Amino acid sequence: FICSKVWTTTIEKGPEAIEAQLDKTLADLGTDYVDLYLIHWPVPGKHVEAYKTLEKLQKAGKIKGIGVSNYAWEDYVELKEAGVEQLPLVNQIEIN
Repeated sequence: FICSKVWTTTIEKGPEAIEAQLDKTLADLGTDYVDLYLIHWPVPGKHVEAYKTLEKLQKAGKIKGIGVSNYAWEDYVELKEAGVEQLPLVNQIEIN
């Protein structure tokens, strides 16, 4: 089971950067897909677009499942209200 994340700095650069980071990850791992790809942080004003980019990459077969990290309830609702096709499979959180 292969899981990776798209970083905040990449999300800020837009969809092309997100796809390029995923392609680099796939090449580094020697595979053509990941089982789960996470959005590392809900970047304000950017995370919905990033999520929709991951949905397109999922349709292309590069991602099996999409998840998020560090999302608050409001971030999740924002995704839902934006009309994403599939809600996140997981929300990874850090507790200290």
